[in-house]
Amino acid sequence: MELILQKHSLPLWATVYSLTVWWPIQSLTEEMTYQGYALPRLQALSGHTWVAVAITGFWFCAQHCMFPFVADGRYLAFHFLLFLPFLLVWMLLYLRIRRLAPFVIGHWPMDLGVAIMTMMR
Repeated sequence: MELILQKHSLPLWATVYSLTVWWPIQSLTEEMTYQGYALPRLQALSGHTWVAVAITGFWFCAQHCMFPFVADGRYLAFHFLLFLPFLLVWMLLYLRIRRLAPFVIGHWPMDLGVAIMTMMR
């Protein structure tokens, strides 16, 4: 049985964009949004680290469990639960060192993998 991640391949321009521009920008944007902005502000607003980690972790995980997107609830739930422990550790590490650069650099291989995954057909 062949695994098909998507029914149609990307056009050449979209593939080139994904492999050259998208993944470094997306990694920076996600880390700045979730770790640099949302997590510390929710922590300050709620007064509880666990609340900030739970809310931020849910949305961070919800975004990442969609790659590759397969319209199947069990598959999406599995991917959500697969990413959740990693993202919780990722956020707790950020709260400990409070520097975005290592997390952006660590995020690059993951987003590059997503860009490569979109080419698979």
